[in-house]
Amino acid sequence: MSLSERDIKVAIVSGIICLIVAVVMLDINGYIKHVGGDEQSVIDEFKLVVLTPGAEMKLSSKSANKEAFCANGYLMVRPQDNKSGKTVAGVLVDGKNRPIPCSTSLPSPNSR
Repeated sequence: MSLSERDIKVAIVSGIICLIVAVVMLDINGYIKHVGGDEQSVIDEFKLVVLTPGAEMKLSSKSANKEAFCANGYLMVRPQDNKSGKTVAGVLVDGKNRPIPCSTSLPSPNSR
């Protein structure tokens, strides 16, 4: 059995159409999750204050009104006064959206 050039083109076009229809149907039925503005947003920006021995450090006397905690090995941040009623917590990430890991014990600086 020999396939003609037309048969190969029809098979390729049919495959592409089937793939597009499958993706559209998965999206319509909710199997493809899209990140919306509410799910991923910048709430605040943080910076690292390096603690060096003998150096003077100026920090505000007011609290940031946010609290951090460790959950599933990652650092989470949430507001202390949650007025919206919803549980709003997020994973703290760096500039490249990589999550910040956390642990309950502080490793020594020479252990790395």
